Amino acid sequence: MNKYDKDMMHERELIYDAKGQLHKADEAYKKGDKGKKQEMIHDRELIYDAKTDIHKEDVDKHGYDASAHKVHKHSRKNIS
Repeated sequence: MNKYDKDMMHERELIYDAKGQLHKADEAYKKGDKGKKQEMIHDRELIYDAKTDIHKEDVDKHGYDASAHKVHKHSRKNIS
């Protein structure tokens, strides 16, 4: 496994862990523990940062922004 794959796996593990923590904090918040709101904000920031890192590593590996080349169904013009 190369460095790229290890970095991507690590980032995905961070996202998985942060989502689990976010879910637990959200349940506690709904039960009345208002102090969990800051923890939820922090977990969302972790998820965002990890996804940004994955995107940057993809761009570095492929040499271009892969998401810029996607064509979505809803963005095509209907030709009738």
